[in-house]
Amino acid sequence: MNLFRSEEHVKNWSGYDPVSADAIMPLADWALVFSGPLMRKRLDQDYLARVQEYIPELFSALHKLGKTGPFWQSG
Repeated sequence: MNLFRSEEHVKNWSGYDPVSADAIMPLADWALVFSGPLMRKRLDQDYLARVQEYIPELFSALHKLGKTGPFWQSG
């Protein structure tokens, strides 16, 4: 993952794809998503077996930040 200084910085990046605009979030928002209970569950022994239960939690966290879905599913 690339970390950019600002939304303008990412939009000026040569590899920027406008289809991915929904993935632009401040680092503080990414920290909220990845420091929540959902990401801590990755340490559970049965995480992979139960991952389908966790997907709605991820989408919920992203929706609270005004995003439609995970950055890796954009485009």
